Parts: sequence; C-alpha cells; structure tokens
Amino acid sequence: MLIKEHFGDPGVMTRQFPYMKSTFLWKGDDFILTPEALANPKNKYHGLERLALEHHEAGDWRLAGEYWLIAAGWRRNMMDPADERHVEALQFALRHVEYDRALAEWKKKKLSRNAMPYPSQFGLADD
Repeated sequence: MLIKEHFGDPGVMTRQFPYMKSTFLWKGDDFILTPEALANPKNKYHGLERLALEHHEAGDWRLAGEYWLIAAGWRRNMMDPADERHVEALQFALRHVEYDRALAEWKKKKLSRNAMPYPSQFGLADD
C-alpha cells in the first residue's frame, strides 16, 4: 500500500535500484515487495539519492530533503569511516538536506526571488 501510494506500481520503486532488472517478477502489481528484494545495502542509499534528485528537480524540496536524510543515515551506518570517498559522499548528502530544507522553507513562506537559497551557499555546485 505504501509503495503504491507514494511510488505508483512496484516497478516504479524497483527502477530506483540499478540491480533490479525490468524482467524480474516484481515488475507487476501482484508482486509483494519485501525487504529481501531490496537487500543490497549500497543500492538502498544510491537509489534514494537518485530519487531525492528527481524530487529536487521537480520542485518537491521537502520530500527531496527527507530522502537525502534517510540516504545519509543509511550511508553513515554502512560506511567505512576511514574511506574518504564515503565521508565526502555523506557530507554531500547532508548539504543537500540543508539546501532542500532551505528551498522548502523559501517556497512555504513565499519569499521573493532575491531570498531564494542557492546551491553555492551550501557548498554545492550551481549547475
């Protein structure tokens, strides 16, 4: 029910994870998505990060920020703290959380264009 409500058919959800091929059984409505089907831990946060970017681009910044935060939490719990790339990726995700929250607040308050937050204010590229 949650998947259908927020993502449409199960195929939409499973396409967020690169190891899930469209030919697998979960493509249809009658397949019950289980935690085992999403067992690859690295793809959990990568899929959520892609989903967060899609929502960001669509202007749903509140939801994008939530996805970034969940992805950052998963990444933090699974990463090797000695791996600099993982630390940078975690920082990147948290910057997106802050940026999307600022955009959502800007939108909610209906502030002027001059008050709009920009990526560079959060250590992100402007492109």
